[in-house]
Amino acid sequence: MRFLLSALLITAVFIIVTLISQVHFEQQQPILFEYIVRNYEEDCGTTNAVTAILLNYRMYDTMFEVLILLTAIIGMKQFLPAPHELKDDTPVKKRTASHD
Repeated sequence: MRFLLSALLITAVFIIVTLISQVHFEQQQPILFEYIVRNYEEDCGTTNAVTAILLNYRMYDTMFEVLILLTAIIGMKQFLPAPHELKDDTPVKKRTASHD
């Protein structure tokens, strides 16, 4: 039952994210590129363009990537068996051959 509910939850999240991404199609204009190249030092207060882009302009993108990775880890924890389920502590009964 736990496996089925986890599979349904992950499937529902996948469908919702797919539908949202289809509805909200975004395309960046070259104007944005030109603005970042000219103004990243004033906007972010750093002289390194890569740091400015990753930490300031793409901060939400990075946070959502972490959220997706966390969701994947939680989903895998649900599908993988618990450590106590991996051990088989039941004693093996010796089979004796009975010749009747």
